[in-house]
Amino acid sequence: MPVVLKNLFESQTSVTVQLSEELAIDVLCTAIKRDERVAIDDSLGLLGRLVAIHPTIIIEHYSNYLDLEDIDSCILRSAIYWELNKAKVDNSRKTRVTKDSVMNPQPLHLDRPFTWIFTAKCSENSLRRWNAIPDPEFGAHVYRLAAPGLSMGIVDLESLAYNSDTMLLKMLGKAASAKLAFADIIKLDPNLELRNDIIEVSIKHCVYLEEAQLELTEEDLSFMTYVKEVEEAYQKWVKKNKAEGKLEGKLELVSKMVRAKFGSEMLTPQIIDRLGGLNEQQLDEFTTKIFEWQDAIEMINWLEHLLV
Repeated sequence: MPVVLKNLFESQTSVTVQLSEELAIDVLCTAIKRDERVAIDDSLGLLGRLVAIHPTIIIEHYSNYLDLEDIDSCILRSAIYWELNKAKVDNSRKTRVTKDSVMNPQPLHLDRPFTWIFTAKCSENSLRRWNAIPDPEFGAHVYRLAAPGLSMGIVDLESLAYNSDTMLLKMLGKAASAKLAFADIIKLDPNLELRNDIIEVSIKHCVYLEEAQLELTEEDLSFMTYVKEVEEAYQKWVKKNKAEGKLEGKLELVSKMVRAKFGSEMLTPQIIDRLGGLNEQQLDEFTTKIFEWQDAIEMINWLEHLLV
C-alpha cells in the first residue's frame, strides 16, 4: 500500500499508538443476572428503563455543555474498554449477524457495553454530526446514535420535562433542576432506602467539593448550600434509626429469654405490649432480673411496678 500511495502520501507502517493519559469511564454498570433482558426497576423511573436495555452499561456524565470532542472521547473509552476485555469473554461473543441484529441497535454481546451520555445540554450541531436520532421508546430528548455498531445514546437532561419519572435524572442536571429534584426526594418516605442513599451521596459529594478546594461556580455553591440545609435533619434521622434498631435488638433478646425460661405461652399480648413499652435502660435491667426470678409471677409484678 505505501508503494502505490507514494506520489500522494508519506506512509508509515506498523505505527504504535499510545495514549498519553489514562482514560476513565464515569460509571460501568454490570447486571447481576447476566441475561439479555434486564429487569426494570420501576422505582427508578426513566433511569431504570434506560439502564435496562442491556446488561453492560457505561454512563458518561457531563454537567455542562456536551462538545463534539466529548462524544469522540466517549466512543474512544468504550472502544478501549471492549478491546481490553473482549478476550476475557467466551466464544459466544461471535454472535451470528442476522438482518434483525443489523437493524437492531442493541450490542451483539452481553459484555460489549452500551453507552449512555447524560449531559446537561447538547447542541443540535452535535446531534446532527453523530446522526443522533430521537428514540421513540423513551420519549423526547433521548437519542440513539444511528450506527448500531456504536451502541451509544444521548440524554439531554435539561430539556427533559420534570416529573416523578425524570426526577433521578434531573439530579444530574444543572443546579436549579437538581435542587428541585432534591426537594422532592426529601419528601419521600424516610424509611425508603433509595431516598436515604441519594441524600447521603449528595452530602458526601458536597463535602468532597468543599475539601478539594475546587473553583466552584455559583450554581455549585447554591446546590451545596441547599444540601447542607437538610444535612442536620438527615443526621438526626440516622441517629434515631440506629437507636431504634438497637432497641429492637434488645427487645428481641428479652423475648427470647422469656420464652426460654418461662415458655412461649408467657408471651401474651399484654406481656408483649408491656415489654415494648420499656426503654433501653429498663430492658437492660430486665435481662439482669430474669436470672433472679424463680417464677413468672415475679416478672409480671416487676413489669406492673414500672407502670405505677
